[in-house]
Amino acid sequence: MVANLRDRTEVERFLRDADADDLLAERGRIQQLMASAASEPLFGELMARIAYELRFRIPQPI
Repeated sequence: MVANLRDRTEVERFLRDADADDLLAERGRIQQLMASAASEPLFGELMARIAYELRFRIPQPI
C-alpha cells in the first residue's frame, strides 16, 4: 500500500512493482477514502491509473 498518496515517487514505485492483489487492495482503500472524504482529483487520477495497471496484471480470457 502507498503510505503517502501525494508522494509521486512512492506512488509510481508502488504502481510499477505491485501485483494484481496489491493493486486491488489499494483500489479498495482509495474507494473508501472517496466515500468518506471529499473527493479529490488525485483520487480519480489514481483510480484510473490503477485500472490501467490492472489490465496488464490480470489475465484476460480469450
